[in-house]
Amino acid sequence: MSRQKLSRISGLLRWLVIFSLAIVLMYIGYFYFAHDEIRFFQKGLFDHLWVSEEASRPLLWLILTPSLIIMFSLVYWLQKLLGLYQSGDFFGNRSMSCYLWLVWINVASLVLDILETLVVGFYHRSLFGKTEIELVIDFGDTFIVILMLLIVHMLKAAKEIEDENKGFV
Repeated sequence: MSRQKLSRISGLLRWLVIFSLAIVLMYIGYFYFAHDEIRFFQKGLFDHLWVSEEASRPLLWLILTPSLIIMFSLVYWLQKLLGLYQSGDFFGNRSMSCYLWLVWINVASLVLDILETLVVGFYHRSLFGKTEIELVIDFGDTFIVILMLLIVHMLKAAKEIEDENKGFV
């Protein structure tokens, strides 16, 4: 596959990522404004709090804010990485930096998911008494993060080998 073809595919994927974000935002907005529901954060305790008169909706929005920031951050760094690929920068320092941002944001997302579950559970318990908090660790997401870290290591090693080979020529 040629560099030009890879660049075109990267450009297409970049716009697809941005378009997907727009679809997700319209979906969230539609259900929020039309049905007074939050479809971004699907957890039973959160849903129970959302419909409850006792719960503070601004506080629930505050709890959601880090997840929204994570979502926007992932889209930003992914489209930036694809933009670099589109311009032909496949193995440069800027590309690697973007990729590392994606990895660490995914790590933060895993930790944040656990923290949000705990915060929502404790808030629910403070309003309704007995509450079962179920922590679910998605091993698929954990595996993907480990795989991304492995790819970073392999890309760095490949770049070092390429730089070493250029030194001999």
